Amino acid sequence: MKHAEMIAGLFHATYETLAPEHGYETRKASAVAWEDVPANNKALMIATVQHMLDMGTIKPGPIVAASKATP
Repeated sequence: MKHAEMIAGLFHATYETLAPEHGYETRKASAVAWEDVPANNKALMIATVQHMLDMGTIKPGPIVAASKATP
């Protein structure tokens, strides 16, 4: 589950970073750091990524900190 949580967190951080460049403003309630994402939302994102890992749709890479991976 370590890879799934890392990927979900990186996806969230990257999405929030890139949204304004694509003319999209995220809701203030959802524009929070990964650590502050509500537990039920975080669990769903992690489960989604884990499912994609299990299916082989995505493959884990090296584990990196979210702050180092955001564009």
